[in-house]
Formats: sequence, structure tokens, C-alpha cells
Amino acid sequence: MTLGIDRYRKALSTPGAWGFFIPGMLARFPIGMTGISILLFVSETRHDYGTAGALSALAAIGYAVAAPQLARLADRVGQRRVLLSCAAVCGVSGSAFVVSALHTGMPLWTLFVTAAVMGAATPAIGSMVRARWSGLLESSPLKGTAFALESLVDEVIFIAGPVVATSLAVGVNPTAGIIGSLVLVCGGSVLLSLSGRTEPRRRPGNRVMGSALFLGPVAVVAGVNLCFGGMWGSVDMATVAFSGAEEQNFMAGVLLGIYAIGSSVAGVVYGAREWPAPLAQILRVSTVIMAVGILPMLLVHSFLAAGIVLLVAGASSCPAMIAAMMLVGEGVPASRRTEAMAWQSTALWLGVAVGSSASGHLADSFGAHAAYAFAALCGGVGFVVVMAGRRRLEPGPALPTTPPSNLQTSEPGTR
Repeated sequence: MTLGIDRYRKALSTPGAWGFFIPGMLARFPIGMTGISILLFVSETRHDYGTAGALSALAAIGYAVAAPQLARLADRVGQRRVLLSCAAVCGVSGSAFVVSALHTGMPLWTLFVTAAVMGAATPAIGSMVRARWSGLLESSPLKGTAFALESLVDEVIFIAGPVVATSLAVGVNPTAGIIGSLVLVCGGSVLLSLSGRTEPRRRPGNRVMGSALFLGPVAVVAGVNLCFGGMWGSVDMATVAFSGAEEQNFMAGVLLGIYAIGSSVAGVVYGAREWPAPLAQILRVSTVIMAVGILPMLLVHSFLAAGIVLLVAGASSCPAMIAAMMLVGEGVPASRRTEAMAWQSTALWLGVAVGSSASGHLADSFGAHAAYAFAALCGGVGFVVVMAGRRRLEPGPALPTTPPSNLQTSEPGTR
């Protein structure tokens, strides 16, 4: 255990690591806050749950669509420029959204426009941070530990984000959640832009043509992440329906917390050592466990049994995500990493949206067990995608590195 903790300490002790780890965590914390903050804020000010839900969804769609494009731009012109521009646009559009919602005389279209721009202007922070880790630990066995650490941060954000947002909106003021989210994403982005030492360097010359989605394993892993997102969205909805059917709605949070704890603990264990198995094999095994592990929920009718099943099923989630992101990071040139990883976030978000919607309809029509069946189906499809794309997941020839003489450095006075 001590050796495992030591690996995390060594990763964070790498020169420059703290300079982007903390700002990156702050800047992407709103991922777990913005959606619920919009729902609580708009439903309170406009008294319209339908509009609130539509605005929350539109902000998420804006982020999912724009994130890969912003990441591609960051690969080309540098993260600093993109981060500062996004902070400015997100701050302005977010402020306009709050003002538009508070003034009931403002036309409804202003809320939709500002919500879409606010979501689209949110940078792909997780991709930028992982790209920095990849460059900082290029040939180090600690790269897996660093990616495990980032996956753990994501887990904490998805668990704690809604709690923080709800506490602010309900306990302080309806606007507090969305304002807190804006402060974190804008302030964190600015702080991250100041960490120029670890910013991935870029090639000068002609613009790179084509999308990183079609490079190496990117499309295959994105397909797998789409299924992962579908599974997680389905598990969330199915667990809410399961608890509701037993007339103990509060247990949904407990069960989902257990599912997240299983994932988090497995992620910590994964990063605590160097694994001899190839990443593609780890992804295959983890995907199978995710799909098969949720199947017992089709027969479960007690909360104790459900907690045990979800704990075991969740244990494969974080290792699967770590292996998937590492495959992408190692399978594309350094100059395309940020975009390649942003495609994975987009796939996950779309998968969650599809999973939540589909399993919600299934739960309404056939009950919670049908929604869990859809989660297992998503996991099974993910395994089929892994197997169908296994050639693209296997390591190819070593990717060329950019000689120091060809690296574009910072402009004087910009960092």
C-alpha cells in the first residue's frame, strides 16, 4: 500500500505537475455542477421545469459539440490562447444567461442562445490536463498512475459537483450554483493558462488537416466510450427507478454512491502499480466485467444485494476508462492528443444522454430491471466494438517525436 501511495506522490512531485493539476481540477469541477445548477436556477426563477431541462440539455450539447473543435484549436495554437478566450466568452455568455433568466421580460430565445454559447465555450479541461501528463511523463511508468489520478478526480467531480451545486442553489441563493460554476471554470482556466511550463509544444507551419477522430485507435475508443456513457446513464436512471419502486427514493443516492466508490477504489488500486498486461487486454477484460457484472441486477430485489452487485460492477469502470484514455494518448502524435482525448469526452456525454433517455422510457414501461438490461446491453456492445477494432488498439510503430529544434516555443512575454 505504501508503495502504491508513493507512486502517486512521485507523479505529483514531477516538476510542473501541481501547476496544472490543481487548476485543472478547479476548472473542470463545473462539469458536475452546471447541468443541475441550470435546472435549479431556471425552475426557481421561471417556474418551468420543461424549459429548465431543455436549457440544461442544450448547454451539455453545446459542450459536447464544441469540445473537440476547441481541443483541435488548442493543439494548433496552444492551450493558453484557447483557455483565455474560452474564459472570456464563457464568463460573458454565462453572465448574460443569468441576467436573462432573472428578468422575466427577456424573450425566451435569449436564454437558449446564451446557454448554448456558455456550454460551447467551456473548454475540454480534462483533455488538456491529460495531454500535459502525457508530455510530462512521455516514457515514464508513472503515466498510468497519473491517468488513474485524473480518473479519480473525474469520479469525485461527478459525485460532489451536484451536491455542491444543490447546496449553493438551495442553501444560499438560486443564482449561487450557476455563478459558482462560472467562477470555477473561468478562474481555473486562467490559472491553467499560466502554467506555460507544461503546456504541450506545437509544430509551426501548415495547419493540420482532417480530424483526429480518424487517427489510430481514436474512433474505436470513442465508440467504446459511447457505450460506457450509455451504460452509466442507464445505471443512474435504473437505480433511481429501482429505489422508487421500493418506495425509498433516498436509497438511489446511496446505491449510486456505492457504484462510484467501487469505481474509485479500483482506479486507485490500478494506479498504485505498473501492470504487465497490454492496455488493449485490460480494456477488453474491464469491458466484459462491466457488462456481465451488472446482469445480476436483473434478479435483485433487495438493497443489500443491489449494493453488493453495484460495488462489484463499478469496480471495472475506472480501470476501463484509464486504459481507454491511455490507448488514445499513446496511439496518436503528441500534436493531436488534446483533440483525440476530447473526442472521448464527447462520446461519453452523448452516451450518457442516450442511456438516460432510453432507460428512462424502459423503466416507465417495463420497470427498473429493463433499464438495467439496457445497461448490460450497452456494455455488451462496447465489448463487440473493442473486439471489432482490436487491430487499431494494438500498438503500432513508435510515433515520431518532434525534435527540439522544430518545436514552436512561446512568444516572448506570453507565459
